[in-house]
Parts: sequence; C-alpha cells; structure tokens
Amino acid sequence: MGAPETKKREGGIESAIIDVHAHCFTSKALAGDVAQQLGRLRGRGISHVAVAGMVNDRFDEEQIWGLVPDWVENRGDGLFDEGRDLLEHARLSKGGIVPLLDTRYLWGNISAVLGRYLRQGFRGIKGIYLPDSANDLGVKGVPDTFGITVSEYRKREWEIFSFAETNDLTVLYHIDARRYGDTLAAILADFPRVRVNFPHFGIGRKAFAPFLDRYPNVFTDFSGLLSHMRENQASYRGFIQHYQDQICFGSDAILYKVEGSLHYLDALYDLGLPEEVLRKVCVENPRRLMGNALSAAMD
Repeated sequence: MGAPETKKREGGIESAIIDVHAHCFTSKALAGDVAQQLGRLRGRGISHVAVAGMVNDRFDEEQIWGLVPDWVENRGDGLFDEGRDLLEHARLSKGGIVPLLDTRYLWGNISAVLGRYLRQGFRGIKGIYLPDSANDLGVKGVPDTFGITVSEYRKREWEIFSFAETNDLTVLYHIDARRYGDTLAAILADFPRVRVNFPHFGIGRKAFAPFLDRYPNVFTDFSGLLSHMRENQASYRGFIQHYQDQICFGSDAILYKVEGSLHYLDALYDLGLPEEVLRKVCVENPRRLMGNALSAAMD
C-alpha cells in the first residue's frame, strides 16, 4: 500500500501528535504493514494512535454484522473477536498504539468483564449508543441483537461509564447528539468527571455545542468529517478555534490503512489555524483526554 500524498508543514508542532480515534479490523498477520505505516505517521509527527478493538465471545456471524456498518472491510478476526490481535499490534508498536476496548458486544457482569480485559492490557473504553435501527450508522440496535429491552441496554451503558469513572479510564463514545441528546445529557449529568470523547463533533455541531459549553471533561474530534473540513474551511476553522480546549485530532482510520490519518492532518493544517491552537488540538487536548492510558502506553 503506497503512502498518501501529504504535505510537509514548515515549522510545525512537535513530534508528539496523538490520533485519539482509530479502529482495528486488522489481523496480527498484517503486523509488518502496520509497522511500516506507523513509521510513516511518526515521520509526520504522529507518535500515538488510540485504536478500538471489538471482543466477542457470544455472537455468531449474522448477529455480529448486524452491529457493524456494511462499508467496513474486515481484515481481522471473522467474528470480530479482535482483542488478542489488537494487543499484539500494541505490543509490537512499543507504545505507539493505545488499545481501547470496543464494548458493543459485551455480555455478562460488566464490571467483571471490563476488569478482565483491563488486566489483559486494554487502556480505555470505546462505546457506541445503538438503542434502535434509526441510528446514524444504519446498523441494527443493540437491544434487538441481544434480545433485551432498551431500559436494560441503558443500564448496561451506565455500568460501563460507572466502571470508567471508578478506574479513571478514558471513554470514546459514539452518540448522535441530534437524535439522542436526552441520553447524552443524562450520561453527563451522572458522570461529569469522566473524560469522554464524543467523536465526529457529536454528529451535529449545533446539537452538541451546549455540552462542550457546560462540561470541561467533554472532548470531541473531527473524524469522519474530512470532506466537510475541506469544503467548509471557514466554518470548521471558527468552530475549532472557539472550542480549542476540547477538540482533539482524530481520524477514524482503520489499522490496516492507518496512514490515512495523514489526510486529516493535512486538512487540519489547511484550515490556517494559529500554531497554539494546532498544538492544543494535536497534543495538549489529547494528552488531557487520554490521561493514564497514554502514560501506560509510553512506559
């Protein structure tokens, strides 16, 4: 796979950029290719990538694909039990990959299950709110997949946030602020101290902005918004400048093509933001968001 055509930035920020949002879908058999791409990222200053991996010990292929967008090209475990592969990629990266546990298929005693994966080496949590099939990803709802009620599902999500709060874990949580704003408000009211990244600008900047205004531990990233950043530079420049203390660099890249993160880096540079804002978005805010997860990866 050839490297993306990206532009060097003269006098850019230090080589400590953190991409807070990527996904696995990648077998450990592809470790050599991943290592080469991580090397190219380091050459452009991206030193760490937070990568979410799913685990599955209960569901079959039909059920599994119900909660995964059909545009995903999976080059990892056929049933998306990615834990071992992701932890091996993280080990080989010598701290360059920070592994996050994707919780969409978790089953059983949430605290016990999360504790087990944490001991194995995961450093944070990736969640996604899918109460029904009318979600922005167009996938099946978790309650229908699990055969549980929406109330039971919400209880499970609250248990995940409670575990994160107790163990001082970073959370990356996909939720559509336009459709599920009440749920987002309820989560933050109960867990205001949890450092949480709601990606894609909350999937609606207007609906999401009030949460940024109210909660200093709420972060967001611009992953999935590459075309919008390029087409509406003035609007995105203004939004990032206004919330410069809470926006992080994130790409939503997949590990087997993680060098795609560089396209987001170039789009960010092209906005013409002041150097101090770039440093916040690429370095300082991600460090605050990732907290101990980043420290553990750097040990």
